Amino acid sequence: MNEFNVKIIDSLSYYEAHLLDQKDENTFRYEIMQPFEEMWRYLSVPLMPKTPGGYDVLMASEMMGIWTPRKSSELIETKVEPLKDTNIFGECRQVIEESAQLFTDIGYQIPVEEFNVNILLGDPENSVLMASEGYSGFGGIPGYILLIVVPNEFNRTRLKSALAHEFNHNIRFTYEPFNHGGVSVEEYLVIEGLAEVFAETLYGIEHRGPWVQEYDQEELDYTIEVMKDGRDARGFDQVSAYMYGDEVAREQGYQPVGLSRNAGYTIGYHLVKDYLKNTGKTIAEATLTPSRILVQESRIFD
Repeated sequence: MNEFNVKIIDSLSYYEAHLLDQKDENTFRYEIMQPFEEMWRYLSVPLMPKTPGGYDVLMASEMMGIWTPRKSSELIETKVEPLKDTNIFGECRQVIEESAQLFTDIGYQIPVEEFNVNILLGDPENSVLMASEGYSGFGGIPGYILLIVVPNEFNRTRLKSALAHEFNHNIRFTYEPFNHGGVSVEEYLVIEGLAEVFAETLYGIEHRGPWVQEYDQEELDYTIEVMKDGRDARGFDQVSAYMYGDEVAREQGYQPVGLSRNAGYTIGYHLVKDYLKNTGKTIAEATLTPSRILVQESRIFD
């Protein structure tokens, strides 16, 4: 039996207070981001800049699509109530427990004592975030989950699924730690494919994220061939071009490789689905399987 604490940051109270009396940057820094200081430290992000105007947690947050008080309050004043109305804060603990149960069922003792969850309003002016229907997340450091949301009709029913997606990353990285700078395209296909199939297993295909695209057979075959040729490429700049497609690659200053939006997420999803079909394994068992085995037994690149 897996036992752990779930700590949910009360970001809603922060946003409500901010809209009443315009809290300063340091209130955001210490109330909202300091509870995640260990995660930020792991990512080499200081809470405070070392020099005035330097790199810090606010700058890193903005790069991830998170709204910060350095931006206009008008961007979030109509978003706080809709975020509350999704009820994700009330359902968060249940999502973590339901997700963990799949690993309890296969006898895996999760080596995490506390899951910290931070559900944050996104920046509606961030083009990459808005291109994914206004929501995203980060679960790269076990024990810490960020969910970033500009609430809308599409994502309001998919936040449980998004949280489960990030939880799967947490568990995957207790088994096979994430090497941000040296991750290969092939490894990233597996990481994202596992997370989305995991979320779909729990909450249904109707709540699948927009990062899995509906390709016809011709585009699917073409995309698989491009991935096959580039699957050994390493480094986040190259990996991003394969995962996010040409449009985002150009926006981010990466070299396009001839792919549609979210191509890597789509192929990763099909890779994991094929692995499960070919082996009869569960998604929890697949999450604790080496990438090379998943790719080999999916036979997607044969």
